[in-house]
Amino acid sequence: SVPQFKENAAEFMEVGFNKGRTGTRVTEIAVIVKMKEMFENGDEVSVDDLILEIKTDDGCWTKVADGPVRRGREKQMWRVKVIPCKEHSIRIGIKRDNCVEYSQYPETVGPALVKEIVNSHFRPNMPENIVVAPTGDDSVLVTWSQSECAESYDLWYESASALDLGNMTIPAGVGSVTILGLENCTEYMVKVVAILGDEFSTEGEAEFTTCMANNTEIPNLETTEETNDGTCRQVDTQCQLSKLEIDDPANEGMMMMQEEDIDVIGSVNETLFDAQTGKSSSSYSLFSRCLLSISMIIFAVI
Repeated sequence: SVPQFKENAAEFMEVGFNKGRTGTRVTEIAVIVKMKEMFENGDEVSVDDLILEIKTDDGCWTKVADGPVRRGREKQMWRVKVIPCKEHSIRIGIKRDNCVEYSQYPETVGPALVKEIVNSHFRPNMPENIVVAPTGDDSVLVTWSQSECAESYDLWYESASALDLGNMTIPAGVGSVTILGLENCTEYMVKVVAILGDEFSTEGEAEFTTCMANNTEIPNLETTEETNDGTCRQVDTQCQLSKLEIDDPANEGMMMMQEEDIDVIGSVNETLFDAQTGKSSSSYSLFSRCLLSISMIIFAVI
């Protein structure tokens, strides 16, 4: 005859965290069944036709690969490794022709208490998917995937020269932190470790730099050759004024540069630096300042 569960089949199942000689093991679920009593015509049921499946939280049902071991005369037992801070559902299946019939245990197992998890010496998984995103020239945002059952995270960062380093502790559930006060345009390494009681995970790590690419295009401004009145050109990302060659009645062809010219150059350079850092307070565009500076030089020479 075809194997079939009794209506009260769950009464012949024992499901819970495994209880050993040293106490309850919340990292392992024990499932014990009385085969002959939970099935109609139980004497005809083969242990090879039994299937154990487990579901964690709202996940999918997963078949347990290992088979049961005999315990006593009438019982079969599975031991299943689990994550203790999760909720688990259990069901038993029996193969019937081309399908499987299931009987689900009515109660779930877990999550265990934090104290129980700590006493079990459960080691959290390594934090994964560590991503570092720059938020400024001296700050970054670090994110990572949560490690199951972790109580907190320890984060370390260190520059390539080892001159700038620091660490911080982040509570579980946060998953991101902003690091401030870093050295500008410097290579760094960041490491994240999950902590649970006295246990800690393997280090997850990532490299990053505080060098932010400046995509601002600074135009190359030049006067026409016909005017022959000066040049404002881009050199090493700074706008500098070229020397002004004029015809002087007393000194033909003399190259002239006055102190006021140097001050004007400094003013233009300072404006460009502020614009790069996003802190420019000038209401003039770079093009307007270059033209104004050239005019001031010509006026001073004349």
